Amino acid sequence: MATMLISERMAEGLSYQVGREFHASIQYEMLAAYFEREALPNLATRYRGQAEEERGHALKLIAFLNDTGAVVRIPAIEAGQAEFSSPLEALELALQSETEVTEAINALMDIALEEHDHMSRGVLQWFVDEQLEEVATADALVIVARRAGDDLLYLEQYVSGLAVPGAEGNAPA
Repeated sequence: MATMLISERMAEGLSYQVGREFHASIQYEMLAAYFEREALPNLATRYRGQAEEERGHALKLIAFLNDTGAVVRIPAIEAGQAEFSSPLEALELALQSETEVTEAINALMDIALEEHDHMSRGVLQWFVDEQLEEVATADALVIVARRAGDDLLYLEQYVSGLAVPGAEGNAPA
């Protein structure tokens, strides 16, 4: 494509977001591994699905960048955290990550609005809506983990009633 349909600034920001999404995917795989080590299979399954969903987000952005004629430049992906002092700490990290991604998506939306970039605004609105769900779920998990305290079976039971991210057609029980 000879013509790029979005600004270089937007292409750079979206490419950086691809890196954030891949980092989130890696971090969620590490959370799944932690929860497996801690014999918390429902949390492990949830975060393995979340990792898949984040990879899907990265691929969605790559496809959009390609469709607009932009060059995809994925930045280096930073390492994730592998060890946690408790499931609560792991869940708090997930909430912090989702909050940071939300701030980044909002900043990209600000650029799209400033530049009257309706193409980017359209794809970013999907991410804005997605982040509402992601932050609300992550926040609820932290609240339930605090309430559960040392009763991790309570937390596992709560998680068993949630839809697994990335699994088509499942619904909360």
